[in-house]
Amino acid sequence: MKTKALAILLAGVIVRVEIASFAGHPVDLGFFTYSARLYYETGRFDTLFPALPLLYYIQLLFYSLYAIIRDAGFSDPTFLYHPDYMIEGLILRIPEMLADVGIFYLLLKFTGKLRFASFYLLNPFIIYLTAAWGMYDSLMMMPLIAGFVLMSRNQTRLASFAFVISGLIKLFGFVPFGLLAIDNIVQKRFKELAIQLGIGSGLSLLTFAPYFGTGLENFYVGFVLRFLGGSGALSRSYNIIANSFGLRFTGSSPLVWVAGAVVLSGFVIDRVRRNHGPILKPLVLWSILAAVFLDLFSQSQPQWLSWLIPLSILYGFVARRTGLADFTYFFGVMGTFLSITLLQSSTYLVTGIPYALFSALEGLPNGIIVYDFTIFSMLLMLVGYIFLRPIKFKLEIIALTALVYLQAYFWFTLMRVGPF
Repeated sequence: MKTKALAILLAGVIVRVEIASFAGHPVDLGFFTYSARLYYETGRFDTLFPALPLLYYIQLLFYSLYAIIRDAGFSDPTFLYHPDYMIEGLILRIPEMLADVGIFYLLLKFTGKLRFASFYLLNPFIIYLTAAWGMYDSLMMMPLIAGFVLMSRNQTRLASFAFVISGLIKLFGFVPFGLLAIDNIVQKRFKELAIQLGIGSGLSLLTFAPYFGTGLENFYVGFVLRFLGGSGALSRSYNIIANSFGLRFTGSSPLVWVAGAVVLSGFVIDRVRRNHGPILKPLVLWSILAAVFLDLFSQSQPQWLSWLIPLSILYGFVARRTGLADFTYFFGVMGTFLSITLLQSSTYLVTGIPYALFSALEGLPNGIIVYDFTIFSMLLMLVGYIFLRPIKFKLEIIALTALVYLQAYFWFTLMRVGPF
């Protein structure tokens, strides 16, 4: 098994390095390289960084390696129309690649099944996000998965620490942290609640320390208002409800708050029904459902779908639903196909400019609605694997998904039915 695990690990790393050396999202990587260059070339701290501060610190740490070799006279080439240099873009993605390796290790150690761990490391959607796009969701997911593993060992305080680190990279990490706090309140474990909140407050204050002063105002303008909608700007949405009816929201959809209430109440009822037994299974379950609700009712960025992959693998093992774990690989394949063809283009991440090479699949009228309906159908299947009778993954699932895609293609692209 060790030889197979090493071979899979090397394959996953090599594929990521090869892709990351030339591909990348011009806009997102452009923001990241600008912020890193600003600090190392002028000494200015970018308080308008477009994500949470902890990600900025991690990127600056790894970018220091690039700054050293550049100062030593290294000439870094560019590739086509990308705003970043080739080695520069690769180094910016090293943290995400290491996080993918870390999640692979955690899943392998926890489940003892190389197949389950491989479903994550070799998942096309994870590779696409980490190596080709350059997104940082895996950095959030590694401490998230570590937190669940710690919960299985009853190391609640360390798990709270891991969940806070996850949430300080991407806010979704605070979902299991919040559910754990609710459980402490329901069971009147107020000492543990105080320790948990102390961990969260302390780490948050430490993370935002460089922002004290004018930086907090910039963070509020550049990050908070984009999500809460206080700026009045209309958010771009990928969820099925908004796009089916032509709705646009300032910030998050108000339906998110309803979904949040459903998750909280469902978690509490689930815990009471289980007589407050082991918390790992309901904690993972309702974290998955929270991710599903976010994909359905919020701005629903396509990379958020990746959160469901390691969580579903973990839950598939805990609940003995191997079909759910198997489904995550197909989920990743379809997520990659739909994101590339319907939301970007087959050339965008490679060349830096969008161009539809395959006109029958890319740049489609109402393509985003085709994307929404296909993703919606797969989310329903995932929920079905969670709640219905455990079954193995079958080829009929592939046929059903293809049928939904083709039906959506016919009605929304060819027949032009839709709000746009």
